Amino acid sequence: MQYCSLPFHPFPAVLQADGHQLILEEIPDWNTVELIVNGETVFRCNISDLDFGGDGKLDPLCEEARKAVLNAY
Repeated sequence: MQYCSLPFHPFPAVLQADGHQLILEEIPDWNTVELIVNGETVFRCNISDLDFGGDGKLDPLCEEARKAVLNAY
């Protein structure tokens, strides 16, 4: 998973709760969040679309990202 530094965002917690191991990396476009599974980008969004501060369980974007990672296997 490539991941721009996102303080207080629940993506890592939501994915780790499903048992995924994460590698957080900065990417050149700091306005973008990318989830990469086995070298393939499975999810991408604009950082300004994210809902900061929640646990991610009710965030539709977190759920979309979680499903994208699960479907990658």
